[in-house]
Amino acid sequence: MKKNVILFVMVVLFMTLFAGLSFAENDDVSLSDAIEILQVLTGSDHQPAFNATGTWAVQSSPMGIIRTGEVFLDMMPDGKVTGYAELTSLDGLSNVKGQVNGFSFDLEMTSEYGAIVVHGDASSDGQNINGIFHSKDAPDSKILWEGYRQTTTTTNGTYEYDTQENKLFLSYENGGTLQYNITKFTETIVALNNIEWERNVPGEVGTLIGVWRNDQASNESIMTFKPDGTFSSIQKRLDK
Repeated sequence: MKKNVILFVMVVLFMTLFAGLSFAENDDVSLSDAIEILQVLTGSDHQPAFNATGTWAVQSSPMGIIRTGEVFLDMMPDGKVTGYAELTSLDGLSNVKGQVNGFSFDLEMTSEYGAIVVHGDASSDGQNINGIFHSKDAPDSKILWEGYRQTTTTTNGTYEYDTQENKLFLSYENGGTLQYNITKFTETIVALNNIEWERNVPGEVGTLIGVWRNDQASNESIMTFKPDGTFSSIQKRLDK
């Protein structure tokens, strides 16, 4: 109750101050400025407070049965999240989409076998996460889960796909480049130098946009190709 009263007083004082400013000579304060300042004063600024990009190991134990999985996320500056997940709680390869607000996030994971809705919160250092999830068809059946960030290497850059020569060119931010021959391309599979990558959601043949995954030797690689011609690559060492 006391917190609400204090918040109400702050809002009233601020709006009074804004009203005075709006009549001041040569006033440059806009309503959007006022709203932004008010959000900061009230702690309701929902810009992302941690970077969700990376690989996350997750676990839950409904009815004492251990369920595990991995979630691979790529976050845009505005907090929009895309990626995919492999979960024992949901069969099949799941497409992930969602939004990060502050240290909280909401995700929806969908596979050909169903969908789950996830809410979570990150620790202050952004290395641990926890929350609840439920089947999209059963919102009252909430299950607790927790997870942590796995050690990965993330790189970014730009890409070009030469459809005439069937070649893919990657240019990394550090100045490095890679060239691949595309020897196979379907809605879900692309072969780069005869090594197959799987897309998490079927897409148009000849269009790379999406999240692609490859397991090779002791590494797992995830590449996300974006509509603006940029890409991100996540590599994780596998314990085999």
